[in-house]
Amino acid sequence: MILPIINSYTGKYNLGLSYKASAPFSLANKAYKNINVNSPDYIKYIYKLSKGMCKQTCEINVESGALQNLVKSTEPCIFIMNHTKKQSKDIDAAVFFNALLYREYIYHGLAQNCPRSKIMASQGFIKRAGDKGEHLKWLGLVPVSTKFWKRHNDNALVLNKIIQEFAEDQINLFLFPEGALAALTFLPLDFKFQPGVSSIIKKTLDKKPSVKVVPLGISHDKSISSIHIGEPVYFKRAEEGYLVSRGNADSKYFNKKLLKFYDNKNEVLITDCKKVLEDKDVIPYISGILAENLRSCYREAKCDLRSSEPKVYNI
Repeated sequence: MILPIINSYTGKYNLGLSYKASAPFSLANKAYKNINVNSPDYIKYIYKLSKGMCKQTCEINVESGALQNLVKSTEPCIFIMNHTKKQSKDIDAAVFFNALLYREYIYHGLAQNCPRSKIMASQGFIKRAGDKGEHLKWLGLVPVSTKFWKRHNDNALVLNKIIQEFAEDQINLFLFPEGALAALTFLPLDFKFQPGVSSIIKKTLDKKPSVKVVPLGISHDKSISSIHIGEPVYFKRAEEGYLVSRGNADSKYFNKKLLKFYDNKNEVLITDCKKVLEDKDVIPYISGILAENLRSCYREAKCDLRSSEPKVYNI
């Protein structure tokens, strides 16, 4: 599907859209010393920086109204994205989507109070930056340890801060839930989906009545990339356990066995063979549900690549 983006000044649609490989963040100026993250100028700066990276054609299902619905909602999102064999292009796609998101916030007059985007990144990568990573952190990158033997201790304070900011509607969170396991391209997604995302959701539900997760399916071929914005998946806590919304269950690629779990309902209790789960056991079930939603959106993105003619629109 070719992207139509509404131009808020003319009310007309412009077809197509594009992005190119990310330019090094070090090429950006030192605006972070002068621009407050909480000001509208911050959103405008990040948008201008990101749109300067846009060149290659990309398909995205914005004509469905998915992006506009995300922007008009006051609820922040956890965006989960799949990796492909071209991981650098995956990151470019994430930067591109964030540029579109910020563009819509600006056009709808929401730049002052809209959630700021946070993206998990390797602690080592950020520390290697010339200014000890201060500019990268200002841009939204959050340093986390990837050392298996100590990362839980190192990351505890970082994740607690992220969870608190998300619960207070301050941020959108972008995550590639496969992490380093993305390199194992022969494994299916549900085998690589790490529990960190589900842990964040579970802990956030102690502070917030619901958590909104939006899967972004990413796919590439030689000349075009595709991003499929999935239906939001809502998680809630109830007296008897945890509830999950239907999400992308209506996708033609959704697992038929898991589809039966919803029984034509918009929201169901997460159970194991109709047995209510104990609190300590829910994380792998959340992961399984999200993995299937993300897999379906990835398949939709692959389908989108084959079904439309590329056109270029500079955001």
